[in-house]
Amino acid sequence: MNEGLKALMRQLYAQRRLDTDYIFINPKTGTRLTEFKRSFATALKKAGIRDFRFHDLRHTFASQLIMKGADLKTVQELLGHRTLTMTLRYSHLSQSHKKEAVKLLDRGDNKTFYHNFYHSGIK
Repeated sequence: MNEGLKALMRQLYAQRRLDTDYIFINPKTGTRLTEFKRSFATALKKAGIRDFRFHDLRHTFASQLIMKGADLKTVQELLGHRTLTMTLRYSHLSQSHKKEAVKLLDRGDNKTFYHNFYHSGIK
């Protein structure tokens, strides 16, 4: 859990006057939630989010880490995957991230690259 989320959780717990170490709790009793399906479905409905599963959060987590520069090995360990192949299945890049990657070609001296390519004889 990153520091931003920890701070948000502390603030939420303080507002609700909850004193617990659990992350997912019943707001009425303060006890640990063991079944998330109904609560998650309710939250999605209130937020107007369709076609999203709790497991999709793992894909989002992996994708965000990769797009923020985390290396695959670290993401693999955080997700508990045995292979990098499985981690790659979870790591999806956004369209904007792909476009930014292509823009990297605009950096530096591309005149030399284009000149060499043009005169290379490749047709």
